[in-house]
Amino acid sequence: MSKLTFASLILCGVFSTISFAADSIGEKFKQLDRNDDGYLTRSESARDPALWSRFKNYDSDKDNKLSLSEFKVYASK
Repeated sequence: MSKLTFASLILCGVFSTISFAADSIGEKFKQLDRNDDGYLTRSESARDPALWSRFKNYDSDKDNKLSLSEFKVYASK
């Protein structure tokens, strides 16, 4: 197998994994967002005890709700 083919296979695997992780983060967010408003409130986060206990740490704009981008910071740790 040539080095180029091997490198291509590795990159495909990496991007597939990243895509899968992003999809699963988005799906988890949707599961927690019970009212489908695109944000997680503290009460919605109660279904994930680790998120609930650290909710204020991830609410970077202090609006008492988590956006998908704020949730991604939590999910990536």
